[in-house]
Amino acid sequence: MGDSGWWVAVVTGVTALGASWITTWGNARSVRVEAEVVAQAGHVTEARNRRRDAYRELSAAVHALSEVFWRMEEVDHAPTRAERAQIIEEMQAASRQRVSDVTKASRDVLLEGPAGVARTAAELRRRAVAAHRLLLQLKHGTEGHRSAYNDAYTAFRKHHVRFLDLARAALEVH
Repeated sequence: MGDSGWWVAVVTGVTALGASWITTWGNARSVRVEAEVVAQAGHVTEARNRRRDAYRELSAAVHALSEVFWRMEEVDHAPTRAERAQIIEEMQAASRQRVSDVTKASRDVLLEGPAGVARTAAELRRRAVAAHRLLLQLKHGTEGHRSAYNDAYTAFRKHHVRFLDLARAALEVH
């Protein structure tokens, strides 16, 4: 019987060592998996924040350009041709910088993606440039080019709304 007690002790010790090793291995694996999940979540959060910032910057640049384009109401209500020409000249000067801001911001969105939002940002930029070019054609008044400008401005605004919808969807947490 003395021999069996010794074997029981050996088997119990080996079993305890095996169980300890399995527990340690499982804990280490669990810690590694948890670290990978935390790192991935951090990466996703960082990417989402960069996208949100890029989308916000483009929307702000578009809004600033829209404020310039909205001044066409002032042109419509100006009492003299000279005053209308002055307002248009101011709009043209201001829109140059604003279009540059839209271009820069749209490139940031292109880098951050996703592809659908990036394509819409590029189209929004093209629409901004088209409206700006038509604004530049309004040299001494609105006669002749106003309808084309209005159409371009309307398309620009619609694409801004489309961009906002896609950007919002891209930022939704699932």
